[in-house]
Amino acid sequence: MLRFEFTNEEIEEIKKKIHFTPRQVRIISYRLDELSLIQMAELESCDVSTISREIKKIKIKIMRVI
Repeated sequence: MLRFEFTNEEIEEIKKKIHFTPRQVRIISYRLDELSLIQMAELESCDVSTISREIKKIKIKIMRVI
């Protein structure tokens, strides 16, 4: 699972460089708050596998910039 070990400033810089979908922005926020996949899925009214796919997409986007 993608762990966000960034400072708030680093996260904001990444958000400026990368276009994230609204759902991806919320998932980033959830990850920073250390919510589980199940909790995120409940908040987003979707399946856990959808959250996992979105996290993978976020990781790919971040790796392209870093």
